[in-house]
Amino acid sequence: MIKHLSSYQRGWVALLMLCATMGKLTPVIAQPPPEAGECYYLQRDTPLEVLANESDHADRLDSIHYFVEAVDQEVAQSATRLDDLEMQLKAADVLYREVLGLTPPLLMPRYQRAGFIMVILRADQSRGGQAYDEVVRSPTVPDCHIRMALGGQVDPAGNLTPAHELFHLYQNAHMMFKQGWVHEGLARWSESLLRGGVQEGKPLPANVEALEVVMQDSYGAAPFWQRLFYLLDPQGDNSIPKELRDKRYHDGGLVVEVSKFYGSAFLPLLFSSLHEVGVALAHQEQWPVYGWAEAEQRSLRHNEIILSAVHHAVSTYMPIADQPDELRAFMQLIEPMIDQ
Repeated sequence: MIKHLSSYQRGWVALLMLCATMGKLTPVIAQPPPEAGECYYLQRDTPLEVLANESDHADRLDSIHYFVEAVDQEVAQSATRLDDLEMQLKAADVLYREVLGLTPPLLMPRYQRAGFIMVILRADQSRGGQAYDEVVRSPTVPDCHIRMALGGQVDPAGNLTPAHELFHLYQNAHMMFKQGWVHEGLARWSESLLRGGVQEGKPLPANVEALEVVMQDSYGAAPFWQRLFYLLDPQGDNSIPKELRDKRYHDGGLVVEVSKFYGSAFLPLLFSSLHEVGVALAHQEQWPVYGWAEAEQRSLRHNEIILSAVHHAVSTYMPIADQPDELRAFMQLIEPMIDQ
């Protein structure tokens, strides 16, 4: 049951809030240790009231809290939608942690200062979402946290935007790269873990021109990743926890529809490789490890470095002698392109 609270609840509670502009970011800590990211202070924030759903994840470190702007009663009354949202976020988090084997965002060095995840429902947009990548606090929310935003009318029973944006938080915790083909392509692929109907994907690029098309793409790069994961893991994985297979939204639809998928053992290695080349690049350019300019995070000039991380991860995961012909040809294609 949703109710007002006088203080934050510990454990798994998801966080909804109607938010105004994020405001200017100001560092809270002048000289943070290099192994942790900073917590920034937002000069402006919307006044909030706290909402919570009692949760069975009281011991979780990766907590998500519910907030709502006091003037908006519609959100507070949408108990069914809030329950569906919580179900989707919980299911996605279990898939990312337990099935894919990724470290939760709040346990990664970049987000050591964050105590919880805030999910924002925006009154000024009906669809879509956005994952913010900094640890922040504000006069309204004084404790350091990370945020993601959703359109106020997003219906989780028919929309995987919440899971998509949560995957972005996992990406942001592990790497600084936001090139569309990596950031959005992988996040769109992650939706297949809940949507089902996973396919083997189209053949990998066979020439430089075809690869450039992929690297210029965004959401449309998802089939590239799907194919790569399939070639590395053709047997697939069907280890969806039973409690997730049985979960249903209030309209009766399954929360997790997938029965088999590919690449679960490879993805943590890929994320680790992308993190390592990102740290090396930051040191080379004398940037803070977690303080790249936004333009650098998205710059396509780093594609060769990203390809070097892909090459390293694939080579580590599957020796060349074991690679199918299509994958071996792709590796030979990118070898001259990668940053040495």
